[in-house]
Amino acid sequence: MRSLLFTVLRNNLLQQSVKTQPCNWTNSLSCTTRDISTQLYPLLAGHSKWANIRHIKAAKDGQKSALFSRIARQIRLAIQDGGSADPNLNSELKSVIEEALRKNMPMATIQNNLKKFTASKTQLKKYRQDVRFKQKVFMVCTIYTDNFAQLKMDMSTILRKGGGVQIDAGHLFEDFGLIQATADKTRLAAGESLEDKATEDAIESGAEDIEVIDNESGSVHFICKPEGINGVRKALENKGYVVNNTEHIFTPLNTVTLTPEEKADYQKFVDKLKEIQGIEDIYDNIEVDEAE
Repeated sequence: MRSLLFTVLRNNLLQQSVKTQPCNWTNSLSCTTRDISTQLYPLLAGHSKWANIRHIKAAKDGQKSALFSRIARQIRLAIQDGGSADPNLNSELKSVIEEALRKNMPMATIQNNLKKFTASKTQLKKYRQDVRFKQKVFMVCTIYTDNFAQLKMDMSTILRKGGGVQIDAGHLFEDFGLIQATADKTRLAAGESLEDKATEDAIESGAEDIEVIDNESGSVHFICKPEGINGVRKALENKGYVVNNTEHIFTPLNTVTLTPEEKADYQKFVDKLKEIQGIEDIYDNIEVDEAE
């Protein structure tokens, strides 16, 4: 394994011209894959910057109609991006259908969506709208729609009534690609940890950070540049990972804390935004409350 690791590290160093301080190989037993990779990819060092992300899905599981509308958009996007309505030929679509079934969407509904979106002549386009809510909260809304003009009008009405304004919050957030995957644990060498293997796979696949979510199930999150999501996804699938979900996520550079009253006021505002068809995800700069 060490020779493979040296090859990976050498290639990455040559390709990316990364200047690092080498591990002390006189004590090489203490130099793990994780130790080495933190030198190549600073994001791998210490606590992940994106771990504190506060991500509001545009639909909660209990809101079935909104949830199903969101899944329908994901089916449409998967067909559009993958170029096929056959899940055997479109891994992204397969993942969406599996998620739809886990969320109890009827198979008949799934099939109707497949038929409808295969015949559709219009395409969903992705948009981003940044919002400031009452001077303190900044938000990034990701949108998929084939009628952005109408959506923007609907959104403007809610902003005007609820105390929000459209702004450019690009300098307040960083964006990353998130790939949620399940590892094939049979690939682990004797005594090798899932974290070390996933880190090695991340380096080879072009990901910049990993987090082992559950050792037992093999659940791992990979972080990469947004434009690299598809490439990293394919590389991980070629290594035996089952990719469950991919997302373009936003994490704030700084966070704010709200009082209970401010939280309640903000939640009402968000609930109104989530009623708009096409708003896929909402990210904000509110400090994550671990108790929530």
